[in-house]
Amino acid sequence: MICGAFCDIYGRNLRNAFLETILVYRDIDFAACTVVDRIEISKPKAYELVYEYEKKGYIEKSRILGKTQLYKLNKKNLRVKLLMKAFKDCLKLIAEEYEEKEIAVKAAKKKK
Repeated sequence: MICGAFCDIYGRNLRNAFLETILVYRDIDFAACTVVDRIEISKPKAYELVYEYEKKGYIEKSRILGKTQLYKLNKKNLRVKLLMKAFKDCLKLIAEEYEEKEIAVKAAKKKK
């Protein structure tokens, strides 16, 4: 299972990996197979998660492309709004940590 900063902070498990994926794709439509490819799970499990989060109102059907149902993040859902803020904060934290490492590396090079 591939996880990023969101999972590092909130826990490495399948549901958090799914949430992280839909937050990454928050501005575009995605298919269940997108989740399969990104977090390396089976198609049946991906469809199970899509159904679960659609039922909770986190995602909604957007359109059909060919024979593929596409979904989008339901940005009107209050819990989704909280998740989006948390995801943004995770990205900010990662950027700050990266910047601190860069400063430390530059300082170490100057000492040499």
